[in-house]
Amino acid sequence: MSMIVTAILSTQIGRSAHGIIECEQLIEEILDTEHLGWETLLAVGDVEFYRDRSGPYPNHQLRVSVSPKNGVAALSYTDHDDPALSIANSHNPDGSSPAIDLVFNGDTRAIFPRSALIPISLARAALTEWLTTRSRPTCIEWVPYDEY
Repeated sequence: MSMIVTAILSTQIGRSAHGIIECEQLIEEILDTEHLGWETLLAVGDVEFYRDRSGPYPNHQLRVSVSPKNGVAALSYTDHDDPALSIANSHNPDGSSPAIDLVFNGDTRAIFPRSALIPISLARAALTEWLTTRSRPTCIEWVPYDEY
């Protein structure tokens, strides 16, 4: 089975990566980028995904926002096949998040709640797990999006 990650980067440029090495390099690039006004959207599958009418459209998506200078990231996972937890945000249970804002949606200017901020090392682990399992990572805690 081939692995393709399709990304809409925080620069609003679309990219795709093929195979585990390229996909991991793309993840590193994302985690090294200061997300100032836009988030990064990611989909993994056997084909590239597109935003226009040419499709196909993924049922699962990861939203990522990162601040390398502050050492934190926030993740949001959408799974339209999971009616119990269709949208979940990363969760920092110890409440030690810095007082910074990470963009959740550049179109609406929504920001992640501070409790969603996790160390970049945990975000890396979650994204690596996601590449392997193609489902919501279990190595970090998640909270339903609508509980904020």
